[in-house]
Amino acid sequence: MSDHTTDEMQDDIDLDWEEWDGSGSFLTHMFAGSLAGVAEHVTIYPIDTVKTHMQCPDCPGDSGCPKGMKGKPPVPNPTLNNNSIKEVLRTLTQSNHASPPNPLRMWRGVQTMFYGCVPAHALYFTSFELTKKYFGADKPGHHPMAAAGCGIVSTFLHDCVMSPIDTIKQRLQLGYYKGTTHAYKEILRVEGWRGLYRSFPTTVAMNVPYGAVMFASNESLKKFLNPDGRFSLGTSMVAGCGAGGIAAVATTPMDCIKTR
Repeated sequence: MSDHTTDEMQDDIDLDWEEWDGSGSFLTHMFAGSLAGVAEHVTIYPIDTVKTHMQCPDCPGDSGCPKGMKGKPPVPNPTLNNNSIKEVLRTLTQSNHASPPNPLRMWRGVQTMFYGCVPAHALYFTSFELTKKYFGADKPGHHPMAAAGCGIVSTFLHDCVMSPIDTIKQRLQLGYYKGTTHAYKEILRVEGWRGLYRSFPTTVAMNVPYGAVMFASNESLKKFLNPDGRFSLGTSMVAGCGAGGIAAVATTPMDCIKTR
């Protein structure tokens, strides 16, 4: 096999997970990406539960809670007075007078990911492909601003779907409501549609910069670490971790505000 053919194959392989190379069915690509999103959220869900409790250490409680959430939740959920990861894990899974030890408490509300991730990621992938052409991010060369533009638009549309799902998810994580259907009905009954989108402005204020910073950082790091553009698993992993870390540091304060 010639070096020219090998280079073409490597260039074809060197694609980010959210990109479509134009071959095969876009619907297949979109569906596979949606399932990958579900798998991602389900896998890290216990970590997300810990994060939610660390960001809202006084829940359950009456201070600052929306209507319908005041008082003790139906699921036993001791107040978390220590913000260390170890203490949060111990408190959430320990036994008490009302229930035995239950590690599955860490996955309370995980079913919301199945309801929201597929349509949200489908919209994300579709908008990403359209904006990639519009902003010129699919052209050869280094285009961090174009990549950031794609990330902003795609993330905004993704959040339009995921924001109400995320509201239900976090309240279930904190021990409120009997399940997804009960949470949905009670929020609509007590707070109306505005309750489902209660954190939408803060979510957009967090995720739009996150998407822009992550896409631009990932693009820049890949070009810096791998100037020849050939596929490198190590480079892709380092660039992805670095971009995610930079974006997380930049937006964690807004994430804490959103949770509270």
